[in-house]
Amino acid sequence: MEFIDLLYSEENSYLIVFILILILSLIPILTPPSWMIVVSSYDLNPSFDPIILSIVSATAATIGRFSLMKFSSLGRTMISQQRKNSLEKLKNRLEQTKYGYFVGTLLFAFLPLPSNMLFVSYGLMNVRSLQIIIGFWLGRFAVYILMIYISKNILGSIKDIFDLNFNSIITIDIVGVLMTVIILLVDWNKVISERKFGFIRPKKFIF
Repeated sequence: MEFIDLLYSEENSYLIVFILILILSLIPILTPPSWMIVVSSYDLNPSFDPIILSIVSATAATIGRFSLMKFSSLGRTMISQQRKNSLEKLKNRLEQTKYGYFVGTLLFAFLPLPSNMLFVSYGLMNVRSLQIIIGFWLGRFAVYILMIYISKNILGSIKDIFDLNFNSIITIDIVGVLMTVIILLVDWNKVISERKFGFIRPKKFIF
């Protein structure tokens, strides 16, 4: 049996999609958006139920990103105490906003863009909030349903979908990395307490 037949056979099709998206969601950089896996899977196997496929995929993406966040928290050992205090200030401010993590993560997850750097940033901030999991799952579920609909009713083929996105993957990831670096460099104690914008200059190559 060819791999593609095994991949989309009735008995293990959802499981394989789950594993693919889980692995993709664990990778911190240079990965295509997970909705491309969902859409291509549906295109290859129209017998998929869009609702079930989106539930399975959103669950895999959430588990993967949450694991990436936890793994990224180990990076705190590489940053200075001053920078940790700065990130703690930002974290405390975000936590003071009711449903702040939920709304922010939901809106970001609804965008059909890679979310790896968002969770890396959360990990470096040592964030612990159930709002992140709920917001991301709902956002990803919604975007998967939307992209399945678009691919089925608007775009002519799976090639159109890949052509629309692959040219921008590297650019999007670079922007994500830069955003994470900026979060690390900004002196959030000064921004939040003094209403002044400033940076914490790295003393070494390691932050």
